[in-house]
Amino acid sequence: MKALVTGGAGFVGSHLCQALSERGHDLRILDLKRAPSKRPPRGAEYIQGSMADETCAARAVQGVEVVYHLAWSFYTSNERHELQENLLGTLNLLAAALEAGVKHFIFASSAVVYGPTGSSRAGETHACHPERSTLGGSLYGLGKWAAERLCLLYHRRGLPATAFRMHGVFGPGKLGQFDEMIRKALANETLRVNPSAGGEYAHIADAVGAYAWAMGHRRAFGQVFNLAGTHTYHDKELAQWIIGVATSSSPIEWAEEPAEAMISVNLAKLKRYGYAPVKGEFLTGLIRDAIHSRGDG
Repeated sequence: MKALVTGGAGFVGSHLCQALSERGHDLRILDLKRAPSKRPPRGAEYIQGSMADETCAARAVQGVEVVYHLAWSFYTSNERHELQENLLGTLNLLAAALEAGVKHFIFASSAVVYGPTGSSRAGETHACHPERSTLGGSLYGLGKWAAERLCLLYHRRGLPATAFRMHGVFGPGKLGQFDEMIRKALANETLRVNPSAGGEYAHIADAVGAYAWAMGHRRAFGQVFNLAGTHTYHDKELAQWIIGVATSSSPIEWAEEPAEAMISVNLAKLKRYGYAPVKGEFLTGLIRDAIHSRGDG
């Protein structure tokens, strides 16, 4: 199949492109960034442009059978621009995909749409309160929720669509908030940690595996799935563990931030439909490797 990956130069997008290429699919990539110095998969077509540009969006979907919509732009100082780029861009892609006869539109939503859940694992029918979370920025959850609803609207109009609510995807070289913790621990600086933060963080291989599984999967049409790992992580425990592994004297400043508290999800629906993450507890291994690598450096 020929697939379009928006945001294909990003962390998840680049790994997905590589996986799809290895499976023999033809690729087109749409991204705001210039093509990275590390070349996209062999034979991939790269378009630098904005999905908020209606002409660019229409060009990007022409001749493709599957759209993986992973692109998302952050403009924390300009909420109007952030909504315009992401929501108008998503609408442009959906309309163009429907017009072009795309067979499957797969959207990267976010578990942030739930808002903080505490330790109670949210299923897909759980009430959504994205306005209660500032993870990704004050508009991130709201924008993802609105874009997700647009995808389901276009599904009803005849464009098969699927949405994955991802949360905390990590892998070698991409450790999010833990990169900063590691840096500070190795420098014996204070770690500022929200003791309520955490969730079922996912390994990049499991996230990519779910996206590849969904391609053309009729049972996934019109569905929303949580996409996360199987192990529940608590940032406060990981911070303490990082200090221990780094043999650091760093103190911890506990900074309670309710709007950035834990989002916990269950994977019962995804497993029922046929996909289950396989990585288990993986994050401490990635963190340990990073500490040893940087410590040696």
